[in-house]
Amino acid sequence: MNKADASIVGNPQAYPTHGRFKGGGANYLQTNISESEEQTLIVVGRAVNPIPSDASTTGDESTPFYVGTYIGKSATPGVVGTSYGANLYHVATASLTGGASRNNGSGGATSALLSVSDVPTDWGIRVMRVSSSMPLKVQNITRNTSNQNADVRPRVLTDTLFRIGSPSNSASFGAEVDISFVAIHSVVLTDAELSKQVEIIRKRMARLGILV
Repeated sequence: MNKADASIVGNPQAYPTHGRFKGGGANYLQTNISESEEQTLIVVGRAVNPIPSDASTTGDESTPFYVGTYIGKSATPGVVGTSYGANLYHVATASLTGGASRNNGSGGATSALLSVSDVPTDWGIRVMRVSSSMPLKVQNITRNTSNQNADVRPRVLTDTLFRIGSPSNSASFGAEVDISFVAIHSVVLTDAELSKQVEIIRKRMARLGILV
């Protein structure tokens, strides 16, 4: 809220129900939103094409990217070097992956990742929540699947701004992705708060003819 509108980069395709973006820095929305220590990302989207079984587990031309700050310099005092920010994307054939950098204990950042089984080409409400005091949790609300780790090391933020549809500073994740809804929260939503948002999202998507 109260931030400037995102800017359109490249030529995303506009449909009545969603936008279609291509990663690798081709077509995306550049927001003015910085990463925060607490983060909740919510996306309604899908991969346009199936992800091949030999796709990279770290992202390549066949993997799609939803939203994130991806990679930049550390914005956390006392931590130097590169930081992978808060991100939500697909890798491999059936994995929804969330990432959120944490302090490695040696003055740098480590990319803490977590995946959950998914069908990338299906519409779904996909969520990532994380903070220094909350382990990373990745969910597909539509499929009722989730995964959570036990890592509560301090978060390390990156200096890049959130992008929708393509990662920052990377040619990876070059596949196309359809996105109908994105919410970027600077707090960790509780389960009850998330449920209220999901109810509203489902009503909106039903009006568009998409059941999630």
